[in-house]
Amino acid sequence: MPAWLAYTLLTALLWGVWGFEAKLLVDRASPYASQVLFTFGLVIPLGVVLYSKRRFSGERRARGFSYAFLTGLLGGGGNVAFYMALQGGTASTVVPLTSLSPLVTVLVGVVFLKERISLRQYGGLALALIAIFLLSL
Repeated sequence: MPAWLAYTLLTALLWGVWGFEAKLLVDRASPYASQVLFTFGLVIPLGVVLYSKRRFSGERRARGFSYAFLTGLLGGGGNVAFYMALQGGTASTVVPLTSLSPLVTVLVGVVFLKERISLRQYGGLALALIAIFLLSL
């Protein structure tokens, strides 16, 4: 199995359990407290990264740091919105709907990065939009 596929499957597993666990969290804490607690949970992965020899590698580090900071802001804001959605909705609806966020990624990639998508990928986008409709019923 290629390493990227193993990491992909591990991500799906961890994020899948995370979506379930997040509902347990917001039933016991506010969305804002949830985000703070989520951030404290990043201490262990942060330690692993800080001990990595490649932690600050790259040719354009200043730009990379800027993108990393923006990514953190977007992710943190998304987490707070996610926790607020879970507070009012069910995990079985909120998690799958928010998991359709790659639609936004694809559209941004097409518009700003001039990426091309195939006919098959257009079909996938259409199915994702149908899924959004079906999940929202």
